Order: sequence, then structure tokens, then C-alpha cells
Amino acid sequence: MLKLYFRTALRDLRRNSVFSLINVLGLSIGISAALVIYLIVHYEFSFDQFQPDKHDIYRVVSDIRTVNSEINNAGVPLPVPGAIRREVTGIRQCAAFTTTYPNVTISKNLSFRGQQSTIFADGNYFALFNNYHWLAGSPKTALVNPRSTVLTQSRAALYFPGITPDRIIGRHIVYNDTMTATVTGIVADIKENTSLGFHEFISLATIDTPNRDGAGDWNSVNGNDQCFIKLMPGTNKTPIETQLAQLQKKYAKPDPASLTKTTHHLQPLTDIHFDHRYDGLDQPQAHKPTLYGLLIIAAFLLLLGCINFINLTTAQASHRAKEIGIRKTLGSSVPQLIRQFLGETFFLTLLSLALSLALTPWILTAFSKYIPRNIHFNSIRQPGIIAFLGILLAAVTVLAGFYPALVLSRYKPVLVLKNQAFTDSPTTRSLLVRKTLTVFQFTIAQFLIIATLIVGRQVQYSINTDLGYKKDAIVTVHTPWTFGQQDTRRPLLLERLRHLPGIELACTGSFSPAWDGGMSQNLVYRDGKKEIPVSLEIKYGDSDYIKLYRLHLLAGRAPRPADTAREFVINETTRKLLGFKTPAEAIGKVLGNDPGYPICGVMADFHQASTRTAIHALALGSSKVFEFDFLIGLRPQIPGNPTWAATLAAIGKEFKQLYPDTDYTYEFFDETIAKFYADEQNISHLLTWAAGLTILISCLGLAGLVIFTTNSRVKEIGIRKMLGASVTAIATLLSKDFVKLLIISFVIVTPVAWGAMNKWLDSYAYRAPLSWWIFPLAGIGMMAIALLTMSIRTIRTAMANPITALRTE
Repeated sequence: MLKLYFRTALRDLRRNSVFSLINVLGLSIGISAALVIYLIVHYEFSFDQFQPDKHDIYRVVSDIRTVNSEINNAGVPLPVPGAIRREVTGIRQCAAFTTTYPNVTISKNLSFRGQQSTIFADGNYFALFNNYHWLAGSPKTALVNPRSTVLTQSRAALYFPGITPDRIIGRHIVYNDTMTATVTGIVADIKENTSLGFHEFISLATIDTPNRDGAGDWNSVNGNDQCFIKLMPGTNKTPIETQLAQLQKKYAKPDPASLTKTTHHLQPLTDIHFDHRYDGLDQPQAHKPTLYGLLIIAAFLLLLGCINFINLTTAQASHRAKEIGIRKTLGSSVPQLIRQFLGETFFLTLLSLALSLALTPWILTAFSKYIPRNIHFNSIRQPGIIAFLGILLAAVTVLAGFYPALVLSRYKPVLVLKNQAFTDSPTTRSLLVRKTLTVFQFTIAQFLIIATLIVGRQVQYSINTDLGYKKDAIVTVHTPWTFGQQDTRRPLLLERLRHLPGIELACTGSFSPAWDGGMSQNLVYRDGKKEIPVSLEIKYGDSDYIKLYRLHLLAGRAPRPADTAREFVINETTRKLLGFKTPAEAIGKVLGNDPGYPICGVMADFHQASTRTAIHALALGSSKVFEFDFLIGLRPQIPGNPTWAATLAAIGKEFKQLYPDTDYTYEFFDETIAKFYADEQNISHLLTWAAGLTILISCLGLAGLVIFTTNSRVKEIGIRKMLGASVTAIATLLSKDFVKLLIISFVIVTPVAWGAMNKWLDSYAYRAPLSWWIFPLAGIGMMAIALLTMSIRTIRTAMANPITALRTE
């Protein structure tokens, strides 16, 4: 029986090669999209799923609320882990670690700078995360003593090539040229996807001393200092969070001048990869709504491919009517015919799947910019993905094949053999179904077109809007931070840079006007009658900082150079929060306690982050201690003469003379700003492709419906031509029903798209207007594409010889 189905499917494939090719192409597009999107979603949702007791593991995070903002921090005050172990009930393990990027020296000829994926971990780390496979050493003792370190197998091979793990134990590693540690353990690399992708574990006891900065401070939170706990089985996290609040209340010293309130809560381990409010531990984080959106797009593309298959198959029903009639006359039952057509659909779906698998490597390469780098074609070999392909094959076969099989198998043999099977086809329920499916196709297509236009417009608005500062031709060069001490090399390097011919202006500072991170300070302004608290984001820069970025001073002057900040320039938002009616009124007023910080200037607001975020209170001061970046304005390039490359090389030469042990790196300010909108740009590109594929599949479906209609109206068209109807009149007659379907889809999609995109734009504090003209533009564009698709068939049918149509039985 299967052999018969296969032979029949192959014969039908040869007989209707064009329609079969369209069917295979439509399904393969849908399957390819579903496969690639499933690879992405499967990858992102697999993070930390392999961890034993993953549902009992949490990270303790901090939420710091100020009078005018809230800060989410993945770290905790240093005393918190110890207090949890002593006083919190309901937990099995508590482990603390501090992230670090040390310089590593193995020998005179082998050293590494700024090693990533390195932490100072306490002795409980490997007890809490007990899924590591130990190649040498013991998890119980490896990190107990100070100056001990554990390496993963790959990091050990990097430091000690060609040496077996057991022989690496006892060897020494020098960190930051000052601290020597002994290797006490080697663990196998974790192959699964994890947020905790560390490769080097130094004993936290090495730095965790009573003299450590912040060792007893319950009010200081650093994102590098993190704490994980594992709850007792069946324990709810709410009582634990209540105990954490009690600890904070018990030990955090109340400060009447403090404007902050810190609370701690538990973040599930499996949420770390998705919660952008908190640090992702050096791993790129995913966005759940985006992933769900991708799944919806994949489902739509797959569904559209199936709809396209249904339309084309039922449109060709007349060609197989006699075959069905003869089969039923010879004794074939309806279930047998349904199985036959489902078998044919399975064969075509299998071909589509094979084509999809052939296209997948190309798609992964073409979209590598938007796809996590760890996803590759070999990922398909995973058992879960193989199972997904099997389910997908079965689902598409049933979804695309069952309705056409049901329609074809129900033809009555007597009517078929008398050529009367389609006499009332224009009014049949199957035609209504096909029209409904076509409306659905074009509704989805127009929605994606509208979404693409609006997202692209918002991205362009965000990038091209006046951000309040100059962003082009400005380069940031980082120098090592000397932890509260002045670096005497910086003034010397600044002087040398100012003499380079390719530099227009150079200054020192920390944090450009827009930066993903920074420092804040809580201050109080006293006007003699009342106290006005304010939480300020603090940026530092010398007297040329305002000039370099072309910030607009509304009153006063730039801060004078100082070892530590002594005066501030505030922005307009701060001025309004403090109640000053004009910028000039704020000059000379003092923020904070005696001696405080006099306000020396007021500057116009500028965007400190992306346009998603509202502008908040900010102050600019001058502090040689914190001005650890060189901010450099380059002279404009002469066309045909790339002077920037030479200037950057000259900067690097001067830099290495004074900082020979520090890597020379730089970044353009406009590239930093562009990173704020990387997600939106990726979404825009993916939407463009999704819209294009949807339009392609929808046009194939429309072509199927046009073919069905023209085939069923051949004699009518022949008679109309004999009676004098023109080609234009006939083409218009054949097209008007489809135009109605497009208008219906536009009416349906407009309110839905308006509501959905308006909600998406609400996530931006500053957004492009949702203009009405975008919607008719999308509708007109879709109409033009559809008319072009229809005209290929309708004009050909209208121009056909009516004699041929009338003599055909």
C-alpha cells in the first residue's frame, strides 16, 4: 500500500510539476523558518536546565530605591552571605563569589591580560553547584585555603599545554603580578549552556579579609559581589525573602541623611539568562517576549505554507476528479482515499523537509549576525531537535493534507464521471474556506509589513534624533583605574595627545554622556525652609568635557579641575526637581552637607541612555581620581585620505609608551550609542525577512485561488469574449473578488496592528509618532503586490482563444 501511495505521489508530482514545485517551495519556506527559529528558542531556553535541583537554586539580588529612581543590582553587600549562613533557615547551601578580570602570569614567556570568566569563589561554590566532573583535586578542599585556584580543563590546557590534570596540581599561577596561587583542582568544562560559564576559580578567602573594602558595610552594593543559595526541598522563596528583609533591617545602620532603601529578593537560576534588570554574568542575555514573538512568526509561516498547500491542492481538484470517481467505482472507500492523499502530502512534505535541511546551513550563515554564535547546523543532531523534526513532519502532513484529502475523497462518482462535480463550485463551502484562508494570509502579511515599518521608523528616530550632544568622530581610550589614587601618567599622556595633528580636542573623564553604567550619589538641597532630596547620576570630566561633546550650558560655567569633585554642573531635570525657576537661580546654591557641592552651572538635558529610558537627574563634576578615560575628538577626515587610522595608530604609540603593560583599546562613541539599539535593529531586520517570506507564501496562495477560479470559469470567460468583452473587462472581473478579500484583510488588521504597535511603542520614553499614513501605505503596497500576482494569470486567461475554451469538455 505504501508503495502504491509513493508511486501515485511521484506520478502526480511529474504530471503537475509546476504546482508541486510551488507546494514544496511554500512548505520548505515555512519549515525552514520553523526549524531555524526552533534552534534559536531551544538554545536560549536550554540555559541552566541541566543543573541538578535547578528549581531550588536562586541568586540573591538587590533593589536600591532612591527618591527619584530605582536601581537593580545583581550584587549584595559583602556581609550578606555570612549572615545568611548564620541566621537564615530553610537553605541547604550558600555560596558567594566576586567576578574579576586578572592579569595572569604562568612563566616569563607565557602571560595573559584581563582574563575573563574568572571569579573569587568561596569553599561552598562546588557544593552548591555540584554538577562539575573533577579530573583532579577534591571539591571539599580545593577552595578552602587562601591562594588556591581551580581551573577548567580548557583553561588548564591553555596555561599548562601538554600536561595531564594530575600533574598540574601544585603548580603556581601569578595574578596581577602580586599574588601567587596554587592549583588545587581541575574540572571538566561544562558542555551545556549556562550563565555560570566560569573557567577559573580563585579562593575567595584570598581577598575576603576584615580589611577588605566594604567588608562590614551593609549599605554598599557592588554588582561584582554575588551570592547564590540552594533552598531545602519544598521550601518557598517568600519566607526566605522575609528573613533577608529582617537581616537588612537588623544590620544596616540607619542614616537620617540616606535617601536609599535596599531590599533583597531571590532570582531563580533559570531567570538569569532572561532578566535584563540584573547582570547576566558575562553571557549575552535573551529577551523572552522576542523569543515568543519568533515562535509566533514561525507558527504563522508554517501555517501559511500549509494554507498555500490547501489552496493549490483544492484548486487542482478538477484534474483528479475522474481518477477519484474511478477509484470509488472500483471499490475504494473514503478512509482509503484519505490515506492515499495524506500519503501524497507526506511525500511532498518530506521533500520540503529535505529542501529545508539543505537550506538551513545557508540561512544560519546569512543570519549569523542575529543568531547566537553557538548555534550551528550540527545542533540539528540533538535528540530533542530530531524529535521536533519528526513531530513537525507529522503535523504539517496532517495540517496541510487532511482538508484537501477530505474534499477530494467526498466527490460522488456519478457526478464526476458525468463532468458535473464542479457545476456549483463557486458557491460551495470549500470556496468560502479558501477565501477565508486567503484573508488570513494577507492579514498576517499586512500586519508584518506595518510592524516592520513602525519598528524601522522607531529605530531611525532613536538613532537620528537630537540626543543633546555630539556623537561623531569621538573616541574613548581606557586606562587602568588606580582605585582612588591619582595616576601621574594621565596628565603627561593628555599633553602628548593634544599635540597630535589629527586630534581636534582631548580631555580626561569617566563615562561619556551616554554610557551603559555609571555612578550615583544621594544629596540633599536645603533652601532654608525645607529639604529636597535628590539622587544624581555622576559623571566626571575636565574643563573641556562640555566643549568636546558640545553640551549646551544654560547658565554658569564648567567645573574647575580638582583632585576630588568640589562643584557640580547639573542638568535641567535636576534643576526642576530642586525647584529652581530658572537656570541662573540655581548658580551658587549648595547640594549636600557642609561644605557640600556648589552648583557652578546648569546644562541642557541630554539622553544618558537609549530613548527607552527617561532622562534623569545628573551632575557633572571634575575629579582627577575618577577621570580614568581619555575622550578624544578627531579632526574631520579628508575624502580619499583616511587620516583617522593614522591618528589612532599615533595615539596607540603614545599610549604604549606610558602604559606598556596595558592593552591599547578604543571605541567610537557613535558605536556605543548604536549598541543601545542593537536589539531593535535585529528585530527590524528579522521582521523585514518575515514580512518578505509571508508575502511570498501569501502570493503563492493567492495564485492558487486565482488558478482555481479561472479554471472553473473557462467557459464563462469564453462566452464573454464571444459576446465582445475586452481583455481589461475580463481581467477586472476575475480580480475584483480578490481585491475584496484584500480590503477585508486590511479592515481586520488595522485596529489589531494599531493596538499592538502602540503598546510596543509605549516601552519607549521618547518615541516616533504612530502616524496614520503607515497603515494605508502598507495596504496599498500589499494591494500592488497582489494585483501583480493576479495579473499574471488573469490576463493570460482573458487573452486565451475562446474557441478552445468552448470546445473543451
